[in-house]
Amino acid sequence: MASELRLAIASDADVIAARQQGRDLAAQHGFSAGDQTVIAVAISEIARNIVRYAKAGEVLLRAVNSANRTGIVVIARDQGPGIRDVE
Repeated sequence: MASELRLAIASDADVIAARQQGRDLAAQHGFSAGDQTVIAVAISEIARNIVRYAKAGEVLLRAVNSANRTGIVVIARDQGPGIRDVE
């Protein structure tokens, strides 16, 4: 089991792949089917925003264990325009 997955995001196919890999990672770490779906949807939304607004980037996925709790860290990186500073 990889400690961290680094997934390039530049197309709708990459969004689908990231979503599935996130679901698989969650399943490997014992998340319920419902939680797997929530994780997959969150990854899908983040990755889709990369494609839509930044055109390319990456998503990093990592399972973490701390104090008898397991989580999935999702980090999205891109060089997009960002959000306009609205006063």
